[in-house]
Amino acid sequence: MNGFRFLAGLVFVFFPLFSFLPIGLCEPSTLLAGAAAFPITPVDENGVLWGEPYEDLNGNGRYDAPNPLAPRRPFEPFEDLNQNGKWDGPFLAGFHHFGPYYTAKGVHDPIWSRVLVLNRGETKIGLVALDLVGFFYSHVQTIREELKDLGFSQIIVASTHTHGGPDSIGLWGPNPFTDGKDPRFIQYIQQQTIRALREADGKLQPANLRFAKTSVPMNFGPLINDFRDPIVIDDLLLVMQVLGQNGKTIATVVNWSPHPETMGGTSSLITSDFPHYLREGIEKGGFRVGNKRFQGVGGIAIYFSGAVGGLLTTLHVDVKEENGQSLPPRSWSMTRRIGQIAAGATLDALKSQPIIKITHLSVLSKEIFIPLDNQMFLQLNEKGVFNRPTYTDGKAKKEGKDILTEVNLITFQRPGGSVSQMITVPGELFPEILVGGYLTEKENCWGYTQRKRKLGGRGKERLAPSHSGIPQEPILRQRMEGEFRFLIGLANDELGYIVPANDFIPPVLTPRGPRYGTDRCGDDDHYEETVSASSKMAPFVTKALVELLEEQAGSKPSP
Repeated sequence: MNGFRFLAGLVFVFFPLFSFLPIGLCEPSTLLAGAAAFPITPVDENGVLWGEPYEDLNGNGRYDAPNPLAPRRPFEPFEDLNQNGKWDGPFLAGFHHFGPYYTAKGVHDPIWSRVLVLNRGETKIGLVALDLVGFFYSHVQTIREELKDLGFSQIIVASTHTHGGPDSIGLWGPNPFTDGKDPRFIQYIQQQTIRALREADGKLQPANLRFAKTSVPMNFGPLINDFRDPIVIDDLLLVMQVLGQNGKTIATVVNWSPHPETMGGTSSLITSDFPHYLREGIEKGGFRVGNKRFQGVGGIAIYFSGAVGGLLTTLHVDVKEENGQSLPPRSWSMTRRIGQIAAGATLDALKSQPIIKITHLSVLSKEIFIPLDNQMFLQLNEKGVFNRPTYTDGKAKKEGKDILTEVNLITFQRPGGSVSQMITVPGELFPEILVGGYLTEKENCWGYTQRKRKLGGRGKERLAPSHSGIPQEPILRQRMEGEFRFLIGLANDELGYIVPANDFIPPVLTPRGPRYGTDRCGDDDHYEETVSASSKMAPFVTKALVELLEEQAGSKPSP
């Protein structure tokens, strides 16, 4: 009798514990999810931006460094706290250093490491979005190494490509030959991302997914411009909402294609650009679009940039307010409006979508070596601007000419097959590689097109590629499975523009930097090649992704 009472007592004591265990810990087939967001804004506890002390001799409020191209220009002394021979501070990334756009002087909105962890069965994936212009593969590898104890199948770290964040790859230092990265900032990004992933992993709970896709409405003007022929715009906005079993939002993942550069180099304030307002609108609501007031869904909103290359941008667009009045270009009001219109489209698209039970989750990854044939980038890397390893025949060598990077494929399956796939690319993919629309004309170089007129463009559009004999890359979205086909750009690396091989014209190096090349049609609009690591990137990246897609298609997991 006493033994029975003892056992009964154990049941009474431990029953509440069992009843509150996450279902996924008892049932390995359940999808688990957790999310977290940690700031990566380089400020101290008083909100002051990081930067080594210097003497502002000319009173312009920014550090003026020595410039090898102008050796007689005065420069300012500074305190080299880390003894690396250069001034470290928040150089802004993405535009030429003219006017206020040089070093950050304040913060408009915080920048983030936003994280989603998904776990089903033996597969655990960490998805990270950083409000940065880019983040190198070696820095991602450090994050993965620090989190080995958590058993991730893969961690994917992508950059939103905001041009309102500090330089995180080195290309925008005080002069073309000096690394613009602050080592303390890079370490802080890694530390905060590690903390965010650990927190999200610790918050795993049973979850279901809801997917949606839409085109952002153009009632208030086109939100995406295309700066380079051919005029191809991937305006598809894809959404994955992660819901707990209580129906509350854990996270909302948004994937869209314009460059976050609406301020266009006119501001000295750190910002994530329109993704700030998009995420805030999804989480909190409280804004109006089309005389409709939107309510937020809570949770953590995470933004991933898509095929931004070629060049898809929010610059030179005419965006209108509710009353039809055009908003001033390169303004915070336009930045906010673009983000809120996209947020409204996201929330509308989700309303009619069903809850989907995921029966299988998988991730495939492939490392690839890409020949670094951009001679300017080779020289800058040798001077320590990028500080990334180079390889020959797969082995790290100081004089190597290859760089190591990675592509990934995530597949979500429900009973009956794939519902969604996500592919990743290590840079800024031209949209024709994702959705088609390559230049194909072999004889006539130019012509008037309806698609250019539709965007408000004038004159003729180039119809012919630079090299008619080079084959086109496969159209990636056509090779994917499932209704919802995501492209996560600038993932695990930033190697610049991924340009179709048949339209790649190498830049011409001059003593004062690269000059755009000219193609057989006389078009010298080949800016993207100056900031592309390699003319071989498009064929190498697409080949690796097609191999992953074929490998996934050849496997048939049981539900």
